[in-house]
Amino acid sequence: MPHNKISLFRYYAAWDSFQLVCRKTLHSNKINTPGEHSHDDFYELVIVAAGQGRHRTENSEWIIQPGNVFLIKPRQQHCYTEYDNMIIYNLLFSPSFITRVLPDLHLLPGFQLLFNLSTSQAARSDSDNLRIDADIFPEVIRLLDELDKLNTDLPSGGQTLLISNFAKVMYLIANHAQYVSSSNTLNSLEQISCLLSELQKNYSAEWTLGKMARLCCMSVSSFRQKFTRLIGTSPVDYLLKLRLAQACGKLERSQDSLEVIAFACGFNDVNYFSRQFKKHYKILPSHYRRVFRTGQDITWQTHQQ
Repeated sequence: MPHNKISLFRYYAAWDSFQLVCRKTLHSNKINTPGEHSHDDFYELVIVAAGQGRHRTENSEWIIQPGNVFLIKPRQQHCYTEYDNMIIYNLLFSPSFITRVLPDLHLLPGFQLLFNLSTSQAARSDSDNLRIDADIFPEVIRLLDELDKLNTDLPSGGQTLLISNFAKVMYLIANHAQYVSSSNTLNSLEQISCLLSELQKNYSAEWTLGKMARLCCMSVSSFRQKFTRLIGTSPVDYLLKLRLAQACGKLERSQDSLEVIAFACGFNDVNYFSRQFKKHYKILPSHYRRVFRTGQDITWQTHQQ
């Protein structure tokens, strides 16, 4: 099926440096509903406010209705079908925005459900969608309405209010979004989301497959299989990439030596740390720090989700 790649920031960005947009949209006909498309350079967080429809990606299709929340990742093909006066809010932001502005959201299991778990693979029926708690939903909608108005008419000082409301929305969703299904697959998904949150808090600790599996109340073999299917990479590789990402931040912000940074991020050998950093980012950590601080453009390949 032919598709178009849409760069909504070209038209909607209130301020290019942050690339944060909120738009309230009605899907009632083909005129106000785009066909299959993808977004090259930003995440799209969707909250369904009213009506219903179906959301389709390359691998799945399911009913969406008020309270549902889901994430469209960069370059992921998707579209809406069979919509009936469906009102949704689209929160659009660059991948770097969420890590730079709201880094501690990674510590919440609900955030992991949205950003790091292949939830579309876990869902097996239309009732398996991620849903915002009914008690919290009206407050989320109120904040989204304010965000939508701010994007239409941003007053002086409005950027601060925009970030503030966005942070509140993300915090509420990360704390109050959950699956309503009781299927074993989704139970495993929530257990693994709690593990991801724990890894984020204690990435430098000594982690073994057995320790991770016990935290998820699974056998090692079952845990390894489910983790790899839901995350898209093995537990060992996930932890390695997490530690390397933390090392990047320390290289950018601190004056600590490579040895200190390596140990602080869970690496017991600085040479092993340097080899893994070079393998993952295609640049040595010492070179990364030097280039970052001189303001040069850095181009590397990552294997993060």
